[in-house]
Amino acid sequence: MASTPIYIENDSRSNEIRKQTIDLIPKSHKTYTPTQLVVNRAEGARLWNPEGREFIDFSSGVLVANLGHNHPYFEERYASYISNLPRNAYNMLTEIEVTAARRLIKNLNHKKMEKVLWSTCGSAGIIKAIWSALQYHPDRHIILSTKYGFHGKKGLAGDITGEKSKNPNVRWIDFIMFTDQRDVPAQPSDQDHWIGQQLDALKQEYPNQISMLVTEPYLGAKGSFHPPSWYLRQLNDWCDENNIVFILDEVQSCHGRTGEMYAFKKHGLDPDLVVLGKGIGNGEPISAVTGRADILDLMDYGEASDTFSGNPRGCAAVVATLDTFEKFPIVENCYKMSGIVANQLYKLIEEFEFLGHARGEGLVWGLEINAYAGRSADEMANESVLQAYHHGIHLIGPLAGNVLRISPPLIISHTEVIEGFNRLYKAFDAISNMTR
Repeated sequence: MASTPIYIENDSRSNEIRKQTIDLIPKSHKTYTPTQLVVNRAEGARLWNPEGREFIDFSSGVLVANLGHNHPYFEERYASYISNLPRNAYNMLTEIEVTAARRLIKNLNHKKMEKVLWSTCGSAGIIKAIWSALQYHPDRHIILSTKYGFHGKKGLAGDITGEKSKNPNVRWIDFIMFTDQRDVPAQPSDQDHWIGQQLDALKQEYPNQISMLVTEPYLGAKGSFHPPSWYLRQLNDWCDENNIVFILDEVQSCHGRTGEMYAFKKHGLDPDLVVLGKGIGNGEPISAVTGRADILDLMDYGEASDTFSGNPRGCAAVVATLDTFEKFPIVENCYKMSGIVANQLYKLIEEFEFLGHARGEGLVWGLEINAYAGRSADEMANESVLQAYHHGIHLIGPLAGNVLRISPPLIISHTEVIEGFNRLYKAFDAISNMTR
Protein backbone atom coordinates (compact mmCIF):
# COMPACT_ATOMS: atom_id res chain seq x y z
CA MET A 1 0.00 0.00 0.00
CA ALA A 2 1.38 3.39 -1.02
CA SER A 3 2.19 5.97 1.64
CA THR A 4 0.76 9.44 1.92
CA PRO A 5 3.39 11.85 0.60
CA ILE A 6 5.02 14.22 3.05
CA TYR A 7 3.70 17.76 2.72
CA ILE A 8 5.57 20.80 4.03
CA GLU A 9 4.04 24.25 3.79
CA ASN A 10 5.61 26.58 1.20
CA ASP A 11 7.51 23.69 -0.42
CA SER A 12 5.51 23.90 -3.66
CA ARG A 13 7.88 22.20 -6.11
CA SER A 14 9.38 19.96 -3.42
CA ASN A 15 5.89 18.72 -2.52
CA GLU A 16 5.28 17.87 -6.18
CA ILE A 17 8.49 15.83 -6.27
CA ARG A 18 7.54 14.05 -3.03
CA LYS A 19 4.14 13.18 -4.51
CA GLN A 20 5.64 11.93 -7.78
CA THR A 21 8.17 9.85 -5.86
CA ILE A 22 5.37 8.09 -3.97
CA ASP A 23 3.46 7.56 -7.22
CA LEU A 24 6.38 6.09 -9.16
CA ILE A 25 8.84 4.55 -6.68
CA PRO A 26 8.01 2.02 -3.92
CA LYS A 27 8.49 3.39 -0.40
CA SER A 28 10.75 0.43 0.39
CA HIS A 29 13.40 2.05 -1.80
CA LYS A 30 13.85 4.91 0.69
CA THR A 31 14.55 4.98 4.40
CA TYR A 32 12.04 7.05 6.32
CA THR A 33 12.91 10.66 7.07
CA PRO A 34 10.23 13.03 8.39
CA THR A 35 11.26 15.71 5.87
CA GLN A 36 12.45 14.00 2.68
CA LEU A 37 14.45 17.01 1.59
CA VAL A 38 14.37 17.54 -2.18
CA VAL A 39 17.78 18.70 -3.42
CA ASN A 40 18.55 20.32 -6.76
CA ARG A 41 21.93 21.89 -5.94
CA ALA A 42 24.78 21.07 -3.59
CA GLU A 43 28.13 22.63 -2.83
CA GLY A 44 30.56 21.84 -0.02
CA ALA A 45 28.55 21.33 3.17
CA ARG A 46 25.43 23.07 1.83
CA LEU A 47 22.32 21.95 -0.03
CA TRP A 48 19.52 23.85 -1.79
CA ASN A 49 15.97 22.75 -2.51
CA PRO A 50 13.92 23.74 -5.60
CA GLU A 51 12.46 26.68 -3.70
CA GLY A 52 15.96 28.08 -3.22
CA ARG A 53 16.16 27.40 0.53
CA GLU A 54 19.65 26.62 1.77
CA PHE A 55 20.50 23.85 4.27
CA ILE A 56 23.68 22.88 6.07
CA ASP A 57 24.19 19.18 5.47
CA PHE A 58 24.61 17.31 8.75
CA SER A 59 24.34 13.92 7.00
CA SER A 60 27.06 13.82 4.30
CA GLY A 61 24.60 11.82 2.22
CA VAL A 62 24.73 9.11 4.92
CA LEU A 63 28.50 9.33 5.49
CA VAL A 64 29.29 9.27 1.77
CA ALA A 65 30.28 12.83 0.84
CA ASN A 66 33.30 13.06 3.13
CA LEU A 67 34.82 15.63 0.75
CA GLY A 68 31.57 17.52 0.61
CA HIS A 69 29.43 18.03 -2.47
CA ASN A 70 31.06 18.94 -5.79
CA HIS A 71 34.51 19.50 -4.33
CA PRO A 72 36.32 21.40 -7.13
CA TYR A 73 39.60 19.50 -6.91
CA PHE A 74 37.91 16.11 -6.66
CA GLU A 75 35.66 16.89 -9.63
CA GLU A 76 38.63 18.09 -11.70
CA ARG A 77 40.67 14.97 -10.97
CA TYR A 78 37.69 12.67 -11.48
CA ALA A 79 36.86 14.24 -14.86
CA SER A 80 40.45 13.86 -16.01
CA TYR A 81 40.48 10.16 -15.14
CA ILE A 82 37.18 9.16 -16.77
CA SER A 83 37.88 10.95 -20.06
CA ASN A 84 37.73 8.36 -22.87
CA LEU A 85 37.23 5.41 -20.49
CA PRO A 86 34.60 2.75 -21.28
CA ARG A 87 31.33 2.90 -19.36
CA ASN A 88 32.02 -0.52 -17.89
CA ALA A 89 34.77 -3.13 -18.11
CA TYR A 90 33.25 -6.39 -16.88
CA ASN A 91 35.27 -8.58 -19.26
CA MET A 92 38.16 -6.14 -19.80
CA LEU A 93 41.09 -4.77 -17.85
CA THR A 94 41.73 -1.08 -17.27
CA GLU A 95 44.75 0.79 -16.02
CA ILE A 96 42.57 2.90 -13.73
CA GLU A 97 41.50 -0.23 -11.79
CA VAL A 98 45.13 -1.21 -11.23
CA THR A 99 45.98 2.36 -10.24
CA ALA A 100 43.08 2.48 -7.78
CA ALA A 101 44.10 -0.81 -6.16
CA ARG A 102 47.76 0.21 -5.90
CA ARG A 103 46.94 3.64 -4.48
CA LEU A 104 44.48 2.22 -1.97
CA ILE A 105 46.94 -0.40 -0.72
CA LYS A 106 49.63 2.26 -0.39
CA ASN A 107 47.26 4.54 1.53
CA LEU A 108 46.21 1.73 3.88
CA ASN A 109 49.91 1.17 4.62
CA HIS A 110 49.51 -2.07 6.57
CA LYS A 111 51.33 -5.36 6.14
CA LYS A 112 48.13 -7.39 5.78
CA MET A 113 46.51 -5.06 3.25
CA GLU A 114 47.90 -6.82 0.18
CA LYS A 115 45.02 -7.08 -2.32
CA VAL A 116 41.74 -5.38 -3.20
CA LEU A 117 38.48 -7.16 -4.07
CA TRP A 118 36.05 -4.61 -5.50
CA SER A 119 32.32 -4.40 -5.05
CA THR A 120 29.59 -1.78 -5.52
CA CYS A 121 28.16 -1.19 -2.03
CA GLY A 122 28.93 -1.91 1.58
CA SER A 123 26.71 -4.95 2.02
CA ALA A 124 28.07 -6.58 -1.14
CA GLY A 125 31.58 -5.99 0.16
CA ILE A 126 30.69 -7.66 3.46
CA ILE A 127 29.28 -10.65 1.59
CA LYS A 128 32.49 -11.03 -0.42
CA ALA A 129 34.56 -10.80 2.76
CA ILE A 130 32.45 -13.59 4.29
CA TRP A 131 32.80 -15.73 1.16
CA SER A 132 36.57 -15.26 1.31
CA ALA A 133 36.81 -16.26 4.98
CA LEU A 134 34.66 -19.36 4.39
CA GLN A 135 37.03 -20.39 1.60
CA TYR A 136 39.96 -19.96 3.98
CA HIS A 137 38.29 -22.19 6.59
CA PRO A 138 36.22 -24.66 4.52
CA ASP A 139 35.80 -26.98 7.52
CA ARG A 140 34.59 -24.22 9.87
CA HIS A 141 31.01 -23.11 9.30
CA ILE A 142 30.27 -20.82 12.28
CA ILE A 143 30.23 -17.05 11.68
CA LEU A 144 30.41 -14.70 14.68
CA SER A 145 29.17 -11.13 14.58
CA THR A 146 28.76 -8.45 17.23
CA LYS A 147 25.20 -7.69 18.34
CA TYR A 148 23.25 -4.68 17.11
CA GLY A 149 25.64 -3.96 14.27
CA PHE A 150 24.54 -3.00 10.80
CA HIS A 151 26.35 -4.63 7.88
CA GLY A 152 23.65 -4.26 5.23
CA LYS A 153 20.33 -5.70 4.18
CA LYS A 154 21.36 -8.14 1.46
CA GLY A 155 21.96 -11.87 1.96
CA LEU A 156 24.70 -12.76 4.40
CA ALA A 157 25.25 -9.10 5.27
CA GLY A 158 21.67 -8.95 6.52
CA ASP A 159 22.04 -12.27 8.31
CA ILE A 160 24.87 -10.97 10.49
CA THR A 161 23.08 -7.67 11.23
CA GLY A 162 21.22 -7.05 14.50
CA GLU A 163 21.11 -9.62 17.27
CA LYS A 164 19.92 -12.70 15.42
CA SER A 165 19.55 -13.70 11.82
CA LYS A 166 16.22 -12.81 10.23
CA ASN A 167 16.58 -15.88 8.04
CA PRO A 168 14.91 -18.82 9.87
CA ASN A 169 17.02 -21.28 7.87
CA VAL A 170 20.31 -19.92 9.17
CA ARG A 171 21.75 -21.94 12.05
CA TRP A 172 25.44 -21.14 11.70
CA ILE A 173 25.57 -17.50 12.79
CA ASP A 174 26.00 -16.47 16.42
CA PHE A 175 26.39 -13.12 18.13
CA ILE A 176 28.48 -11.65 20.92
CA MET A 177 27.77 -8.46 22.85
CA PHE A 178 29.03 -5.15 21.53
CA THR A 179 29.78 -2.75 24.34
CA ASP A 180 26.84 -0.35 24.24
CA GLN A 181 27.43 1.46 27.52
CA ARG A 182 27.13 5.24 27.40
CA ASP A 183 30.37 5.79 29.26
CA VAL A 184 33.05 3.15 28.75
CA PRO A 185 36.40 3.37 30.53
CA ALA A 186 39.52 3.89 28.45
CA GLN A 187 41.04 0.85 30.19
CA PRO A 188 39.21 -2.38 31.12
CA SER A 189 38.18 -2.78 34.75
CA ASP A 190 37.49 -5.88 36.82
CA GLN A 191 33.90 -5.73 35.62
CA ASP A 192 34.92 -5.87 31.96
CA HIS A 193 35.87 -9.55 31.78
CA TRP A 194 32.48 -10.38 30.26
CA ILE A 195 33.77 -10.17 26.69
CA GLY A 196 36.53 -12.70 27.34
CA GLN A 197 34.05 -14.97 29.09
CA GLN A 198 31.66 -14.77 26.12
CA LEU A 199 34.41 -15.56 23.65
CA ASP A 200 35.64 -18.52 25.71
CA ALA A 201 32.08 -19.85 25.99
CA LEU A 202 31.62 -19.67 22.22
CA LYS A 203 34.93 -21.42 21.68
CA GLN A 204 33.74 -24.28 23.89
CA GLU A 205 30.33 -24.37 22.21
CA TYR A 206 31.85 -24.46 18.72
CA PRO A 207 35.25 -26.19 19.06
CA ASN A 208 37.32 -25.65 15.90
CA GLN A 209 34.18 -24.54 14.05
CA ILE A 210 34.43 -20.72 14.09
CA SER A 211 35.67 -19.35 10.77
CA MET A 212 35.47 -15.59 11.32
CA LEU A 213 34.38 -12.71 13.52
CA VAL A 214 32.81 -9.63 11.90
CA THR A 215 32.57 -6.35 13.77
CA GLU A 216 32.72 -2.59 13.17
CA PRO A 217 34.62 0.25 14.86
CA TYR A 218 31.40 1.77 16.19
CA LEU A 219 27.69 1.01 16.14
CA GLY A 220 26.14 3.50 13.76
CA ALA A 221 22.59 2.40 13.07
CA LYS A 222 22.09 1.28 16.68
CA GLY A 223 22.55 4.85 17.89
CA SER A 224 26.22 5.81 17.63
CA PHE A 225 27.97 3.74 20.31
CA HIS A 226 31.75 4.06 20.20
CA PRO A 227 33.78 1.42 22.05
CA PRO A 228 37.18 1.87 23.66
CA SER A 229 40.20 0.49 21.84
CA TRP A 230 40.71 -2.29 24.38
CA TYR A 231 37.39 -3.88 23.46
CA LEU A 232 38.20 -4.08 19.75
CA ARG A 233 41.77 -5.21 20.44
CA GLN A 234 40.48 -8.00 22.67
CA LEU A 235 38.36 -9.29 19.79
CA ASN A 236 41.32 -8.99 17.42
CA ASP A 237 43.72 -10.80 19.78
CA TRP A 238 41.25 -13.62 20.38
CA CYS A 239 40.89 -14.14 16.64
CA ASP A 240 44.67 -14.22 16.20
CA GLU A 241 45.09 -16.73 19.04
CA ASN A 242 42.51 -19.07 17.52
CA ASN A 243 43.29 -18.65 13.80
CA ILE A 244 39.91 -16.99 13.20
CA VAL A 245 39.60 -14.45 10.38
CA PHE A 246 39.05 -10.99 11.88
CA ILE A 247 36.90 -8.86 9.55
CA LEU A 248 36.49 -5.16 10.28
CA ASP A 249 33.57 -3.36 8.65
CA GLU A 250 34.88 0.13 7.91
CA VAL A 251 32.18 0.95 5.36
CA GLN A 252 31.10 3.96 7.45
CA SER A 253 34.32 4.82 9.26
CA CYS A 254 36.88 4.80 6.46
CA HIS A 255 38.48 7.82 4.82
CA GLY A 256 38.74 10.10 7.80
CA ARG A 257 35.31 9.92 9.41
CA THR A 258 36.61 9.09 12.92
CA GLY A 259 39.39 11.68 12.85
CA GLU A 260 41.94 9.28 11.37
CA MET A 261 42.04 7.95 7.82
CA TYR A 262 41.14 4.43 9.00
CA ALA A 263 39.64 3.41 12.33
CA PHE A 264 41.70 0.20 12.51
CA LYS A 265 44.81 2.36 12.78
CA LYS A 266 43.21 4.63 15.36
CA HIS A 267 42.53 1.61 17.59
CA GLY A 268 45.80 -0.22 16.89
CA LEU A 269 44.09 -3.19 15.24
CA ASP A 270 45.57 -5.84 12.96
CA PRO A 271 42.57 -7.08 10.93
CA ASP A 272 42.81 -9.79 8.29
CA LEU A 273 40.18 -8.18 6.06
CA VAL A 274 38.84 -4.62 6.04
CA VAL A 275 35.69 -3.66 4.14
CA LEU A 276 35.64 -0.09 2.82
CA GLY A 277 32.72 1.81 1.31
CA LYS A 278 30.71 5.04 1.34
CA GLY A 279 33.47 7.69 1.50
CA ILE A 280 35.91 5.59 -0.54
CA GLY A 281 34.53 7.11 -3.76
CA ASN A 282 32.91 10.27 -2.38
CA GLY A 283 29.55 9.40 -3.90
CA GLU A 284 30.35 6.96 -6.67
CA PRO A 285 28.90 3.50 -5.90
CA ILE A 286 32.01 1.50 -5.12
CA SER A 287 33.32 -0.51 -2.18
CA ALA A 288 36.25 -2.81 -1.53
CA VAL A 289 37.47 -5.71 0.56
CA THR A 290 41.14 -5.25 1.34
CA GLY A 291 43.39 -7.67 3.13
CA ARG A 292 45.49 -10.79 3.10
CA ALA A 293 46.34 -12.25 -0.29
CA ASP A 294 46.25 -15.82 1.04
CA ILE A 295 42.56 -15.29 1.88
CA LEU A 296 41.43 -13.17 -1.06
CA ASP A 297 43.17 -15.36 -3.67
CA LEU A 298 41.26 -18.53 -2.76
CA MET A 299 38.18 -17.94 -4.91
CA ASP A 300 38.46 -18.88 -8.59
CA TYR A 301 37.64 -16.86 -11.70
CA GLY A 302 34.13 -15.41 -11.56
CA GLU A 303 33.30 -16.54 -8.03
CA ALA A 304 33.33 -12.97 -6.70
CA SER A 305 32.56 -11.08 -9.90
CA ASP A 306 29.51 -9.00 -10.68
CA THR A 307 28.57 -6.60 -13.44
CA PHE A 308 29.79 -3.32 -12.01
CA SER A 309 32.51 -4.22 -9.48
CA GLY A 310 35.74 -2.39 -10.21
CA ASN A 311 34.09 -0.35 -12.96
CA PRO A 312 36.24 2.44 -14.44
CA ARG A 313 34.20 5.32 -13.05
CA GLY A 314 34.15 3.91 -9.55
CA CYS A 315 37.89 3.30 -9.64
CA ALA A 316 38.45 6.81 -10.98
CA ALA A 317 36.51 8.14 -8.00
CA VAL A 318 38.71 6.13 -5.61
CA VAL A 319 41.85 7.67 -7.10
CA ALA A 320 40.37 11.19 -7.22
CA THR A 321 39.30 10.84 -3.58
CA LEU A 322 42.81 9.82 -2.51
CA ASP A 323 44.28 12.68 -4.57
CA THR A 324 42.09 15.12 -2.66
CA PHE A 325 42.92 13.68 0.76
CA GLU A 326 46.62 13.88 -0.07
CA LYS A 327 46.45 17.49 -1.27
CA PHE A 328 44.28 19.00 1.49
CA PRO A 329 44.33 18.61 5.32
CA ILE A 330 40.89 16.99 5.39
CA VAL A 331 41.51 14.46 8.15
CA GLU A 332 43.15 17.17 10.24
CA ASN A 333 40.11 19.39 9.75
CA CYS A 334 37.83 16.55 10.86
CA TYR A 335 39.88 16.13 14.02
CA LYS A 336 39.72 19.87 14.79
CA MET A 337 36.01 20.19 14.08
CA SER A 338 35.28 17.13 16.25
CA GLY A 339 36.07 19.01 19.44
CA ILE A 340 33.95 21.96 18.37
CA VAL A 341 31.00 19.70 17.55
CA ALA A 342 31.35 17.97 20.92
CA ASN A 343 31.34 21.30 22.79
CA GLN A 344 28.32 22.52 20.87
CA LEU A 345 26.41 19.31 21.60
CA TYR A 346 27.13 19.54 25.32
CA LYS A 347 25.93 23.15 25.37
CA LEU A 348 22.65 22.09 23.77
CA ILE A 349 22.24 19.29 26.32
CA GLU A 350 22.65 21.76 29.18
CA GLU A 351 20.02 24.04 27.65
CA PHE A 352 17.20 21.65 26.67
CA GLU A 353 15.63 19.09 29.01
CA PHE A 354 14.63 16.67 26.25
CA LEU A 355 18.21 16.20 25.04
CA GLY A 356 19.99 13.20 26.50
CA HIS A 357 23.44 11.75 25.98
CA ALA A 358 25.83 12.69 23.16
CA ARG A 359 28.54 10.31 22.00
CA GLY A 360 30.83 10.11 19.03
CA GLU A 361 34.25 10.75 17.54
CA GLY A 362 35.61 12.60 14.56
CA LEU A 363 32.58 13.88 12.67
CA VAL A 364 30.10 11.14 13.49
CA TRP A 365 28.00 11.83 16.58
CA GLY A 366 24.73 10.67 18.05
CA LEU A 367 22.44 12.85 20.17
CA GLU A 368 19.76 11.08 22.21
CA ILE A 369 16.31 12.64 22.33
CA ASN A 370 14.23 11.90 25.43
CA ALA A 371 10.49 11.71 26.00
CA TYR A 372 9.14 15.10 27.00
CA ALA A 373 5.86 16.86 27.81
CA GLY A 374 3.73 13.79 27.12
CA ARG A 375 5.45 12.94 23.84
CA SER A 376 7.49 9.77 23.37
CA ALA A 377 11.21 9.85 22.63
CA ASP A 378 10.56 8.70 19.06
CA GLU A 379 7.99 11.46 18.52
CA MET A 380 10.36 14.06 19.92
CA ALA A 381 13.16 12.80 17.67
CA ASN A 382 11.02 13.02 14.55
CA GLU A 383 9.87 16.49 15.53
CA SER A 384 13.52 17.46 16.01
CA VAL A 385 14.38 16.39 12.45
CA LEU A 386 11.39 18.34 11.13
CA GLN A 387 12.22 21.50 13.08
CA ALA A 388 15.86 21.23 12.01
CA TYR A 389 14.59 21.25 8.42
CA HIS A 390 12.52 24.37 9.06
CA HIS A 391 15.63 26.07 10.43
CA GLY A 392 17.98 25.06 7.62
CA ILE A 393 19.65 21.85 8.85
CA HIS A 394 19.41 18.56 6.98
CA LEU A 395 19.40 15.43 9.17
CA ILE A 396 18.62 11.84 8.29
CA GLY A 397 15.78 10.11 10.12
CA PRO A 398 16.48 9.19 13.75
CA LEU A 399 18.69 6.19 14.48
CA ALA A 400 17.30 3.49 16.76
CA GLY A 401 14.11 5.53 17.07
CA ASN A 402 15.40 8.48 19.07
CA VAL A 403 19.01 9.32 18.19
CA LEU A 404 19.92 12.18 15.87
CA ARG A 405 23.05 11.63 13.82
CA ILE A 406 25.36 14.61 13.40
CA SER A 407 27.77 13.77 10.56
CA PRO A 408 28.66 16.73 8.35
CA PRO A 409 31.20 16.51 5.51
CA LEU A 410 34.79 16.46 6.72
CA ILE A 411 35.52 19.72 4.89
CA ILE A 412 33.00 21.70 6.93
CA SER A 413 34.43 24.97 8.25
CA HIS A 414 34.43 26.27 11.82
CA THR A 415 32.01 29.00 10.74
CA GLU A 416 29.62 26.45 9.23
CA VAL A 417 29.73 24.27 12.36
CA ILE A 418 28.82 27.21 14.59
CA GLU A 419 26.15 28.39 12.16
CA GLY A 420 24.72 24.89 11.99
CA PHE A 421 24.47 24.58 15.76
CA ASN A 422 22.92 28.03 16.03
CA ARG A 423 20.24 26.75 13.69
CA LEU A 424 19.83 23.59 15.76
CA TYR A 425 19.46 25.71 18.88
CA LYS A 426 16.60 27.61 17.23
CA ALA A 427 15.01 24.32 16.16
CA PHE A 428 15.11 22.91 19.69
CA ASP A 429 13.91 26.21 21.11
CA ALA A 430 10.90 26.05 18.79
CA ILE A 431 10.11 22.57 20.15
CA SER A 432 10.39 23.84 23.73
CA ASN A 433 7.93 26.64 22.96
CA MET A 434 5.52 24.17 21.34
CA THR A 435 5.48 21.91 24.41
CA ARG A 436 5.01 24.62 27.06
